[in-house]
Amino acid sequence: MQSVRWARIFGDRVDPRVRIEEAFGGSAANPQVAAGRWANETLKAKGLDPRAEDGRSQIAAIAALRAAKPELTLKTVAYLVKTARWRA
Repeated sequence: MQSVRWARIFGDRVDPRVRIEEAFGGSAANPQVAAGRWANETLKAKGLDPRAEDGRSQIAAIAALRAAKPELTLKTVAYLVKTARWRA
């Protein structure tokens, strides 16, 4: 599997769900649900609406999640922002 370091340099080629399992798998029975909850809680704590669909809100959401958990790749965080809308 491609390392996070190489993913940041050359682009992430790993399925975001696999990265989520790596990041949240040890602490939850269902890593996808745990990641979605974490994303929604983090966005709400930063004063951002997880349901917002405009470009600026999505960019702000991606920046907030990457700042909160920098070990996640851009592709993974974008996936979380996309799915957070449906879990909010």
